[in-house]
Amino acid sequence: MPRSFAHGFRPGIGFAHDGRESSNRRLTALPSTSFGAVSSARMRRFRLLASAGILLLAAARATAQPEEPFPPKGSYTNSVHRFFPDLDARLNAVRYGRWRAVEIAWLSGINARLDQEFSSYLLVLLAHPPRFAPEADRVAPRFAREAVPIFRALRWGQVFEQQALDILAAPDATPVLVEERLRRLLGLYRRERYALSQPEGEVVPVEALHAAPVSARILLAGTRLFALAAEDLAASDFGQQRWRVKKTVEEFDRSFALDRPMEQSTYRVAAPTLASRYAIVADPLDRLAHFRAELFEALVAGGQTPQTRGARDERAKQLARRWGLPAEGIGDR
Repeated sequence: MPRSFAHGFRPGIGFAHDGRESSNRRLTALPSTSFGAVSSARMRRFRLLASAGILLLAAARATAQPEEPFPPKGSYTNSVHRFFPDLDARLNAVRYGRWRAVEIAWLSGINARLDQEFSSYLLVLLAHPPRFAPEADRVAPRFAREAVPIFRALRWGQVFEQQALDILAAPDATPVLVEERLRRLLGLYRRERYALSQPEGEVVPVEALHAAPVSARILLAGTRLFALAAEDLAASDFGQQRWRVKKTVEEFDRSFALDRPMEQSTYRVAAPTLASRYAIVADPLDRLAHFRAELFEALVAGGQTPQTRGARDERAKQLARRWGLPAEGIGDR
């Protein structure tokens, strides 16, 4: 019996006919067999209700919450949050911005009006960056429900990127230990059903960049911040990392609205040390960024009418298949 119900039945305590709690000694006028039968019946009823309630709650929780990514493992977990809080706060702002951008694009598409509104939202986020990473299904609830495989690919990609940075930021990091941990992390990621595979050919996202240039510049600057932070952490030991990260954060605060080529936001270009030493994670992280860019390209028209929703869902399914993801669960309502 759940503890909350068990507390209602303490030894020597019963219930009078008017509902007031009273001791068994004050119920001596009642026949003992009658009281025992009533008490036993109530106990059985409470047990049944409690069991049914627990089962319903468990079922609701299982259906409402998205499948969680592989759990973080290792002493390096949350190293960026613990040792570089200013960097972590700005990375969280970028994460919030990414999810909010996907939700808006999924529902309303990408255009100049939404570009102005969303860029204002991003600027507020960056002015007061959050200290903790977002719950993705709360920031992008419709996208999480209506594009399940793509949502989970992005969600697990975020966890992969976060853990890679934590490994690089660990105080006990050495080149050998970092490579060992990154290989283990990559192995865990690749075993997931929604891990991205290398697509054939390359799609250059042009329309989304032109439809929302201000928001695109800020989001690309956020992607570049992840790459620069990884470079700072990979190219120096724990004693030197602090001042390098500090310079990167200050430079980001001054220049996140500048217009730069997309290539400067890749790990291959912005993090050459990481790309040369640990290409095993640099390549999947660049793949994740390109997948996100192709997703925005597919969502330019949005889904405000039945016709645009159908076309949007079909483009999203084609995107999923191209990247080795299942198409089931996209557009199902």
